[in-house]
Amino acid sequence: MKTMKNIKFSAVLIVLLYIMFSSGGCTNIHQTPDGVVVAFIVASEKRDMTRAWNNLSPELQAHYNSQGEKMRKSGKGALENEIARITKFRTVKKDYTIQIDGANGSVINLVNNSGTVQKVETVAIDGDYKIKDLNSLKNLLDGITAEAKSKDGY
Repeated sequence: MKTMKNIKFSAVLIVLLYIMFSSGGCTNIHQTPDGVVVAFIVASEKRDMTRAWNNLSPELQAHYNSQGEKMRKSGKGALENEIARITKFRTVKKDYTIQIDGANGSVINLVNNSGTVQKVETVAIDGDYKIKDLNSLKNLLDGITAEAKSKDGY
C-alpha cells in the first residue's frame, strides 16, 4: 500500500517537473516563485534537509541558525525538527492547490479544499527565488501538513 502511494506521488512529481521544464526550456525550478515552493514541498516530503535548507532566504536561514544549541541537543537542527513533526502530508491537487497571487507575483497561495488560503512570500536572490521569512514558512508547513506530532521540548 505504501509503495503504491510512493509510485503515485513519483508519477505526479515527474509530470509536474516535466511540465515546468518543458514550458520554459531547461529552466531551473528555483527561478520561479511557485517552483521554489514546489521544491521545498518535495524536499520536506523526502526529508531532504539540505535541499529544504537551500530553498530558504538568508534571513530565514539566519533565524534557524540563531536557534543554536537549544535545538541541536536532539541531534537535529531547528528546521529538521519542525519537518520531523509532520507525520502525514496533504496531497497536492486532492487537498490543496498552488496558485500565484494575482496582485503580487512573488506571493504563492496554497488554497485548501475548504477555501483557506496560506500565503507564502518569496524573494528573488541572485536569479533564484527563496522562501522569504518565518511567517511564510509557517504558512507553507501549515498548508501541507495533514497530521503532526505534538511539539516536543528540546
